[in-house]
Amino acid sequence: MKKLIFLMFLTLIVACKIQPKTASNKMPDDVTFLASDALEGRQTGTKGEELALEYITKRFQEIGLEPKGTSDYLQPFSFKPKTDPHKEVEFVTNTDGTITGHNVIGYLNNDASKTIVIGAHYDHLGFGGDGSLYRGDDKSVHNGADDNASGVAVLLHLAERLKVKKDNAETKDQNNYLFMAFSGEEMGLLGSNYFSKNPTIDAQSINYM
Repeated sequence: MKKLIFLMFLTLIVACKIQPKTASNKMPDDVTFLASDALEGRQTGTKGEELALEYITKRFQEIGLEPKGTSDYLQPFSFKPKTDPHKEVEFVTNTDGTITGHNVIGYLNNDASKTIVIGAHYDHLGFGGDGSLYRGDDKSVHNGADDNASGVAVLLHLAERLKVKKDNAETKDQNNYLFMAFSGEEMGLLGSNYFSKNPTIDAQSINYM
């Protein structure tokens, strides 16, 4: 009888050990938070952007991504708003008359020689502006559920699935993965522009995006 109980206990332990991890689906929750009125449209350089980047950083940590910004998960960039739409944006280091945005960057290291970049911008229009189709007189939050809270939610879900795949895999993935939530897209692709000029990994190792 004792042997039977021991065998049953051993079988239970083995079954628990081989039970593979699965990725949860938090995309609805991610979109709901990022597109909520509390974030006031996530315009670059605002409190709404700060709340969004804090949320994305927390999700990267929960998933288990390594920080790959210049300051933990963050890559801050400061710029002077363009007065001439045909001119290249000017990135600056001083704070006089500038706006500071933040890319949020996490890394899944598979000890591979090449890295795939997966990105989505998380900023939106705030209360409107030149890119808005809203024509009302009252101030209105531009929630940006489809531009681009939904894209960020997919990025987070993909990051979690790839992390689970790594944890369950018997053989290593042939690529590392760099996940980047860009800011400044609505002001002229500024976050991605800044990263391309100031990559936080060896640019030669990037396979594709």
